[in-house]
Amino acid sequence: MSWFEGLSRVHGTIFRSVAVQEFPMTFPRPDARAHARPLYASQRSSLQREVRPQRCEHAETLLRTERGSGTNIAQGTQHMRYTRRDFLEAAGAAVAVAGIGPSVGCSRPPVPVNRLSGAPGVELSVDEAALPDYSHDLERYLVRVTNDARDRRKQVINAISTRQEIMDRQKAVVDDVWRMLGGPFERNPLNPRVTGSVERPGYRIEKLTFESRPRLYVTANLYVPAAAGRHPAILGPLGHSVNGKAWPSYQKLFSNLARKGYVVLAYDPFGQGERIEYPATRPGQSAIGGGGTGEHEYAGRRLVLLGANFGLFRAWDGIRAIDYLLTRAEVDPERIGCCGQSGGGTLTQFLAALDSRIRVAVVSEGNTENLAQANVEPPGSADDAEQNIVPALSHGIDRADLLYAFAPKPLLVTVTLHDAGHTYSPEYVASSLDFIQEYKRVCALLEADNRVSLQVTTEQHGYVYEMRRATYAWFNRWFDMKDADDDETSQAVEPDETLFVTPTGFVTTSFGGETALSLTRQMAETVRTPASLGVDDVRKRIRAVLGIEASRGEALVSRVLATIRKPGYRAEQFEFTSDREIRIPGWLLTPDTAGPSTPTVLYVGEAAAWSSVAEDAFAERLCTTGGCRVAVIDVRGRGDCAIAYPLRGRFYFPNRIPNEAYLTWFALMLGRPLLGGQIFDTLRALDYLRSRPDVSGAVSLLGDGPHGVIALYAAALDGAVRSVALRQTVTDYRALAVADRYTQPFGIYAYGILREFDLPDVAGAVGPRPVLLLDPSTPLGEPAGATARARYRGAPNTSVRTMDVGEDPVQILAAWVAGRQAS
Repeated sequence: MSWFEGLSRVHGTIFRSVAVQEFPMTFPRPDARAHARPLYASQRSSLQREVRPQRCEHAETLLRTERGSGTNIAQGTQHMRYTRRDFLEAAGAAVAVAGIGPSVGCSRPPVPVNRLSGAPGVELSVDEAALPDYSHDLERYLVRVTNDARDRRKQVINAISTRQEIMDRQKAVVDDVWRMLGGPFERNPLNPRVTGSVERPGYRIEKLTFESRPRLYVTANLYVPAAAGRHPAILGPLGHSVNGKAWPSYQKLFSNLARKGYVVLAYDPFGQGERIEYPATRPGQSAIGGGGTGEHEYAGRRLVLLGANFGLFRAWDGIRAIDYLLTRAEVDPERIGCCGQSGGGTLTQFLAALDSRIRVAVVSEGNTENLAQANVEPPGSADDAEQNIVPALSHGIDRADLLYAFAPKPLLVTVTLHDAGHTYSPEYVASSLDFIQEYKRVCALLEADNRVSLQVTTEQHGYVYEMRRATYAWFNRWFDMKDADDDETSQAVEPDETLFVTPTGFVTTSFGGETALSLTRQMAETVRTPASLGVDDVRKRIRAVLGIEASRGEALVSRVLATIRKPGYRAEQFEFTSDREIRIPGWLLTPDTAGPSTPTVLYVGEAAAWSSVAEDAFAERLCTTGGCRVAVIDVRGRGDCAIAYPLRGRFYFPNRIPNEAYLTWFALMLGRPLLGGQIFDTLRALDYLRSRPDVSGAVSLLGDGPHGVIALYAAALDGAVRSVALRQTVTDYRALAVADRYTQPFGIYAYGILREFDLPDVAGAVGPRPVLLLDPSTPLGEPAGATARARYRGAPNTSVRTMDVGEDPVQILAAWVAGRQAS
């Protein structure tokens, strides 16, 4: 029996007895340690998938062609759109098939080609028909780290064989999750207030608020059966509906549960429904944008800097909602259930782990997939802030552990096959099956069989009719509701305004009170960096927080790909090995007037390295006008090192690639911040420059734009750097953590930075070497001016200078690099 045939069927959904291969299109599953990327050869009618290996030994392959990365071919019949990069790869693939071009696999030697002739002034140093493809390097690195994390977790899980060992792990999971989230909080009076009610046949809807934290108003609807007596109660955390508790399918679920004899509490999450914190022109709209998750992400990134997760705020609301249910005379405290769909299903997993009062749970189309899943293709299942636990994998914890901690209580998981590669990653269904198998094993060890069920449909994402029926049946079974059925009674959907708790449709304009931002600011007040940190202490903290090894790794392997003569300077295109899977490309611009005293600067900016040789580019002017030798690199994940588009999930990944945020979340959950890897690449670039005979004297660092912080970190960790200058770079992380609005990219964040240090401390660790802050930025990317000067006035490094230029800074930076004091 195939895995597909083994799925349970949900009410009213019948799966024919067919195997996977009977579908019109074949989707072969790649090996768990290899991944595929399509090649488009015009002479072939079917899609060709080149399986790229998890690892490539660059020390060997740098001396031969590397383009693409695989050897094994798998067949498929899917037609896909492709980008300019894909088109160029298609041309390369066709040439390779004809035997006249380079090999596309890093594990095969290149097909011999004739020596290519350079244009006037261009000297080619490689016998290749294409430049190296770096787009799979970061992927290979992340896949290796992910596979290692998955293997370690599996070893722990598989070694458990007794009741006590299960209980010990469950406690450890709950303790670790709370620790990573940053909680729990202290309980405060709920101060509930009913603002109105709606009578309907068989039940009523009370419109109310309660305070999950002091003056943090949670808007909710309580569905109360008309029948007297105590009833089982269901907590209804919501998915990512912009109108929160008023979403039509949720209303249908809650009203039918109430008719069947359940008390139901549905409450608006942060940033949804009446709790939108950045109100737009009408209820249900946020000025931040991003639909039902935009404000979650906006709030969640700030919390990462404080060593917390947005799941803390969301879970605490749910726990306090259960507290409120238990104050109601209509509720039987021994029969508390929880059900949610989509993001509500994910939150149900959190609550099931963190609140033992929940006796039965239904996770409907929630994020039941591990980050460290088989066949992972980064950024994999990384999602918005509330669904990610940072840095869970470094603690041996993945999403499945939330349900592991709930076992052996009754658990229903429902999925739709349509979600695989659409709402969730392509491995969604397979990962959900893994969840169920783990849960079954725990139940068996605890002698509590038949407590878990997986039910499936093929509809689009939503709390659809058959999933609602499965939910009714599950609660009826475990709460002994013998007189209740699993069918539905037709009921008109209430207009949003009918369910409003507030007069305006916004808590912020009706009641005021606390918000995610104000709570984050309160938390920031309790998170303080030590008053004085020595240089060695700062360096140790940087390495620990950003996951940077003290050792620079293996011997450097490098090569020059091309040399181009231009008016006034020579440009060399080079690459070197940085990490086990990572190669770093770059350009070295040397002025024609260069001599032994020519200053050298390593430039880390926002644009791709290849743009540095564009006419009138900033790096070119720094070389020709400023008289500096300028090296420009692409660190992992940026420029030519941007990660490859995954093979599968063409409906899922478009907004995730090349979106740096999802890769940042992915790496943070692994405990390997992307920022730390980029700093390591910069340190290796310093090693490369020092290995060149034409580079004499100390090297300076120049960071440009938001990612300029990479240069500051590298200067702090490398004591041989002469000086560092930052241009239009954010002043400090604390300003980001408490900012009402910000635009700085998530890629410069890391978990718990503000518990250990801030950027002024990093600048202090550079001392006594000089640091120049040129046009420093606010969280919104605007000039910081006097704010920056005040922030750095007490910095340990007295050689820190701030300057507001607002114009072309080439001459100022050239003088700075040369060691002449900037005026």
